[in-house]
Amino acid sequence: MLGAAIFVSMLGVGIIVPFLPIYAQTMGATGLTLGLIFSAFSLARAVAMPLVGALSDRHGRKRFIVAGLGGYSVVALAMITADSAWDIILLRALHGVFAAMVLPVSMALVADISPSGREGRTFGSFNTALLLGMGMGPFLGGAIYDYFGVAANFIIMAAMSAVSLLMIALKIKDPKAVQEPANKNSAWTNQLILLKDRQIWGICLCRAGNAAAMGCLLAFLPVLSQEKGLSSIKVGLLLGANMFVMTALQSLAGRLADKWPRALMAGSAQLAIALSRMMLPLAGGFETLLILVMLDGIGAGMVIPPLSALAVSHGRRLGSGMGVVMGLLTLAMSVGFFSGPLLAGLVTDIWNINAAFWLAGTLAGLGAVAVLLMTKSKVD
Repeated sequence: MLGAAIFVSMLGVGIIVPFLPIYAQTMGATGLTLGLIFSAFSLARAVAMPLVGALSDRHGRKRFIVAGLGGYSVVALAMITADSAWDIILLRALHGVFAAMVLPVSMALVADISPSGREGRTFGSFNTALLLGMGMGPFLGGAIYDYFGVAANFIIMAAMSAVSLLMIALKIKDPKAVQEPANKNSAWTNQLILLKDRQIWGICLCRAGNAAAMGCLLAFLPVLSQEKGLSSIKVGLLLGANMFVMTALQSLAGRLADKWPRALMAGSAQLAIALSRMMLPLAGGFETLLILVMLDGIGAGMVIPPLSALAVSHGRRLGSGMGVVMGLLTLAMSVGFFSGPLLAGLVTDIWNINAAFWLAGTLAGLGAVAVLLMTKSKVD
C-alpha cells in the first residue's frame, strides 16, 4: 500500500514538474530563474530534511508523510495564482519543505522493514512504484497542458496528493518498533558519525552527482526540445520514456545489487549517464533525442538500487537510525538538485543551452568517480 500511495503522489508531481519551465517562461523567466525554480525546492528540502528524518526516528513515520502530502495539495492549488516566476520560486521552496516529509521518510519506512542482505530488492520494488508514477506523469501532463491548460495540471496534482494522503492515513501503520539508532546517540551525533565516514561520503557524492545531472535534464530538456520544434506532448514523451526505462529496470537492478559489487555497479551506470547527457545537444530531432533519453534511462535505472542498498547496509553497521541515514542520502540528492539546475542556468546564460547538458554529464561523471574510489566495491 505504501508503494501504491507513493505512485499516486509521484504521478501528480510528474504531471506538473516537467512543465514548470515552460509555465515560468510565459512570465519572463531567464535561464537563471529557471534554475532557481528547481534549486529552491531542493534547498528548502535539504534544510528541513535532517530535522524531519531525526524526528521520524523518534516519533514514527506516518504523521510526517501525511502532513507532507497535505502540503503538496495546498502548494499545487497555490501555483495557479502565481503572477511571476518569483512566485513560483517561493512556492517551490514551500513544496520542498513538505517534500522533506514525504520521500525520505517513506524511504526510512522501507528501510525499517527491509531484511538484511535484501536491501537492493526491497528498494528496487519501492523505486518501481516511485518512478512509475513519475514516468507516467509527463505523458499525462503533456496532454493535459496542451488541451486544457496548465491550471488543470495543478488541480490534478492537488487531487492525487489528497488521494495518496487518504491511502496512507487509512491503510499504513508505523512498524511496532521503528529502527532507532542502535548506539543511542543523539540524532545530531549520529549525523556527525555518518559525515565522518568515507564510504558514506562516496555514496552521497554519487547520489548528489546523479541528482544534479537529473535536475539539469528536467529543467532544460523541455527548453532544448522546444528549440528543436517539438510539442509539449513530445516533451512529455521524452521525459516519460526516460522514467519508464528507469522504472522497468528497478526490480532487476535491485536483485543484481544483492549479488554484484554495489559500488562498481553504481559507478559504471553513472558513467553511462554522463556520456548520454553530454550527447543530448547533438541530437537532430525527436527520434534521436528519444534514443538518447532511453539509453540515459538504462544507466539511471541501474544506479539508485545499489546506492540505496549501500546506504542502508552501511548505516546499520554504524548503528544509525534509518531516518537519519535516508535523510542524509536524500539530503545529498537535494544538494544535487539544488546545484545542478542553478549552475546549468548560469552556464546557459553565459554560453548557450548546450552547456547545460555538458555540465550535467560532467557532474554525473564526478559522482561516478567518487563512489568508485571511496566505497568498497563488494556485496555488503
